[in-house]
Amino acid sequence: MHRSVQLARSIARSSTILSPLSQAQPLKSAAVGTWCVHQQRFAGHNKWSKVKHIKGAKDAKKSKLYSKIALEITSAVRAGGIDATNNARLASVLNRAKANNMTKDSIETAIKKATDKNRDALEDVLYECVGPGGTALIVEAVTDKKSRTVKEVKEVLNRVGGSVSAVNYLFEKKGKIVFAPGESGHSLDQMMDAAIDAGAEDIEEEEDMIEITCDFTDLNNISKSLTSLQYEVRAMEATYIPQSTVEVTDPETIEIVAKCLDDMENLDDVVKIHTNAVLPEEEDPEPSS
Repeated sequence: MHRSVQLARSIARSSTILSPLSQAQPLKSAAVGTWCVHQQRFAGHNKWSKVKHIKGAKDAKKSKLYSKIALEITSAVRAGGIDATNNARLASVLNRAKANNMTKDSIETAIKKATDKNRDALEDVLYECVGPGGTALIVEAVTDKKSRTVKEVKEVLNRVGGSVSAVNYLFEKKGKIVFAPGESGHSLDQMMDAAIDAGAEDIEEEEDMIEITCDFTDLNNISKSLTSLQYEVRAMEATYIPQSTVEVTDPETIEIVAKCLDDMENLDDVVKIHTNAVLPEEEDPEPSS
C-alpha cells in the first residue's frame, strides 16, 4: 500500500473525542495519576484588563501542547509503524491530536519526521522522581538528547528539594478507555457487561459513558472489541496508576508541589507526568461587585 494512503487511513481511523485525561484541568484531587496542562484561575476585580494576557498565555500553552503531541506521534510511529489499527500508542495520541484541533498537515508532518532517516533519532525516556512532600512522579519524555532532558528534569527537582529516584514500584502501568453507547443503543449495564467480557479490570460510570482500566497490553484489542459492538471509543491511552496516594494539605507544600508539576510540564521534551499527589480542589474566586 502506498505510504501516503496508509498514512491518511491511519489518521482517519483515530477517534475524534478528547480523552478526559488530556483535557486542561484546574488543580483538584481528580487529577491524581496523570498530570496534564491545567488552567490557572485569575483573581482580582479588573479581570477584563487581563483578557489579552490570558489569551496569549492560552495560545502559548496550546502551541506547546501541539509540540508535545507531535513528539509523541513521531515517537509512536518509529516504535510501531504508521498503521494506527495495529499501533495502539499511535491510535491513542492521534485521538488527542485531532480532539485538540491539531491540523491534519501538522499530524502528517509529525508522522513523516519518523520516516526521515536524516533526522536525529528520538527516544522515549522515563524518569522516576521523588517530589516535594514525599510525593512520587513518573515523567515521560521524548528526546533526541537524553543528557539535555535529564539535566532539565533534575534542575526542576533540585529547585523543590526533589530527586531522581526509583518510584516505579508505587505505580502500575495500565490502559484506560472511555467509550459511549454510540450506535449500539445499549444501556450502561449492557456496556459494563461488554467491557467485562472484553477484558476490563475496573469500570467506572460517568454520565452516559464508561471508563475502564485494563492491562496495558490489552488496550488495542479491547478498543477494537468495543468498536466492533458499535460503541464509540472516545479515548484510549496508557497511564501509570498510583497504588497509594499522598494527600497534600499544607498550604506551602501544596504551592511547591504545584510549582514542581508546572515547571516539569513546561519542559519541551516532557509529554506526560504521573503523580501520586492529591491536591485539594481550587475554589473559584468570589465574583467582583
